[in-house]
This record gives sequence, C-alpha cells and structure tokens, in this order.
Amino acid sequence: MHQYLTAAEVAKDLGIPTRTVQNYCRTGFLPARITYYKNRKQYSINSDTYYKWKSEHFSGLKKGQANKYTSKLKELSLDGLQTAAIEWLDWCQTGKLTGKPLSPRTVEIYDTYFRLYLKTLGKYPSKPLVSVNNLREVLGSFAPERYSTKRNIYDAIMSLSKYLIEKEMLDTEVRDKMKSLKPRRFVPPKRTSLTETQLEQMYQAVEAVPYNREYDRIIARTLITFLVNTGLRAAECCRLKLDEVDLEARRVHVNLGKGNKNRIVGINDDTFDVLVEYLKMRLKFSGDSFFINRLGRPLTVDRIERKVTTVAKRAGLKGISPHSLRRSFVTINAGKGKPLNHLRIACGHSDISTTQGYCMTSVDEVVEAMKGW
Repeated sequence: MHQYLTAAEVAKDLGIPTRTVQNYCRTGFLPARITYYKNRKQYSINSDTYYKWKSEHFSGLKKGQANKYTSKLKELSLDGLQTAAIEWLDWCQTGKLTGKPLSPRTVEIYDTYFRLYLKTLGKYPSKPLVSVNNLREVLGSFAPERYSTKRNIYDAIMSLSKYLIEKEMLDTEVRDKMKSLKPRRFVPPKRTSLTETQLEQMYQAVEAVPYNREYDRIIARTLITFLVNTGLRAAECCRLKLDEVDLEARRVHVNLGKGNKNRIVGINDDTFDVLVEYLKMRLKFSGDSFFINRLGRPLTVDRIERKVTTVAKRAGLKGISPHSLRRSFVTINAGKGKPLNHLRIACGHSDISTTQGYCMTSVDEVVEAMKGW
C-alpha cells in the first residue's frame, strides 16, 4: 500500500471523475497535500486519512464493478440548490430554521443575495456549489468598498448552509470553515445626513426634475418629506398599507418593522399637507399599499432608492440614500432639542446608543452653537 495516493488513484477506487476528487481536495472536503510538478498543482492523499474519510462519507461501493458516486452528503445541482432554497427561505420566514421568524425584509435580502451568489459563481461553477472555495471566490470578486454586499452574501450563505446541514446536504465542518471568511470592514462606512439647507435644495430639485407626469413629481416630494419627518426605513414605506396611516389622528402604524417590531409615529404639519395632496391623486388607484407608482403598483425599495438618489444628484448632493433621510430625521430633530429617547422610540431602536450613532452633527455646528453659550 502506498503511503500517499494520487487523485487519479482515489478516483479509480471510488469510481468517480478525477476532476471531482481534485475539487474535493481543493475545497478541503478531502484532506490532501499539495505538490507541484512542471508548475502544475498535484494532490497527494495520505492513505490512512483517505480510508478513514471514505468510510465516513462513502458507502455502497462494490468491488469489481463500475462504481457510481454514492456520497452520504448529496451533491446538489444548480436546479436542486435553487429548489432547496425555496424551502430554506420558508423556514426562515416561519422560524423553523432558528426558532424565531425572520422579518420579511431579511428574507428578501437573503433571497436577493443568494441569487447574486449564484450569478457570481458563473455559468460553470465548481461543485459542491456551497463550499469554502466558492464562497471565498465570490466574496473576493467584490472590492473592499462593497462591504455591505459581501456581508449580505456571507449572511445569506451561512443561513442556507445551516438549512443544508439540517437536511444532511452539507457537512458541519464545511460551515465551520466558512466562518473564517466572514467579511471585515476595511473602508469606513459612508454615513451621510442632510442639513436643513441641503434638504431645501432637495425640494427645489424635485421641482426642477423634468418628470413626464405630475404624479411622479408628487410621489417624489411625498417620499422625501415622509422619510425625513417620520424616520421610517424604505422597506417599511414599501410595506405600509392605507389603513395604517390615520390622517385624522395624525398617526402612522408601522407593523413588522425591522426585527418584527411594531411602533407608532406621529405626522407633523408638513407631512400632513403633502400626504393630503398625494392621496388626492392616489384615489384613482385600487389596492391597499399606501405608496404606489403611476401604474398603481406598490413601490419597491430599489424604486424608492432611485427616486431619492435622482433628486439628490439634481441637487448636487452625493451619497444620499433613503437611509440618509432617516439619519437626517434624527440629526435635525436632535439639533432642535428633541429628547433622544423620543427619537429612539420613533426610529424603533432597541438601544439608545444606536440612535446616538445616527446623529451626524458636525464640528462646525458645535462651534457655532458654543458661541452663544
């Protein structure tokens, strides 16, 4: 018996392609020593390690016959993984995976970035599709500035891997190794906020944008005013229903916000006026979604993002997003002396330190204020 086996010898013993064995070695599924011959990578597998590994992961091999792949850990095809992902997302939504139902927005993010993971793998990805090597390749294809994208992909695949382990489609050791690939932030996050002067520039830009229909202008103005005066997230605006906005009582009921938490926020005079104008045009549409486009379809997070960034660019402002307006809600009102705890409740934060992190007060503003102390 040889002390070390080649990938070809292992493939012959198992009755599977040599390339499959090489992929096992490359991903760490099958422990192997790497050597080079004429600048080509080769794998040497310790015979004792191999037979132990074989007894754990392979069964049903018959001597003298052409053996087929019989791994206990099912190697999913692309279609098979996409089918499994449907049940995985259902488990996330119902709480079957972790014991706690995830919010619709979290499930939506998982779905989006799982698809991005598959897209980034390319047309002919190596198998198994969910592996340390594939995750490393996908995360490494995004620049360090794309931290949020990398982190969302990582979180989605780690959640999926937990489901695959439950279904006996993935080994726990693979998931443990994948944890070492958790993205780290190297570039400081872009945390933007608007001053009242910049906010006025946004409103002026709304009037300057050459919208084809007046409805588009009104919905853009309404969204900006609503976001900056209520502190709602874009995803919460998308899920908002008509019966959850009470103009008579001047209240907005936010159901199943981030973390599946409910809260109530107030409506000030400026917000009340734009909502009345918006609802006059909204009357010709059916459906129960509060914010809809000119075709009567509910707005999506991406659509709100595009509307806000379009207006911001017209106003000469960079890096402005719907979340910038949420930070502006905290920053502007904190500057006006509103209690931070009130702002915490309005934003739906569990910890007041999170609300404090939303305050983007500049040094110049502090200096100017101190001159009148």
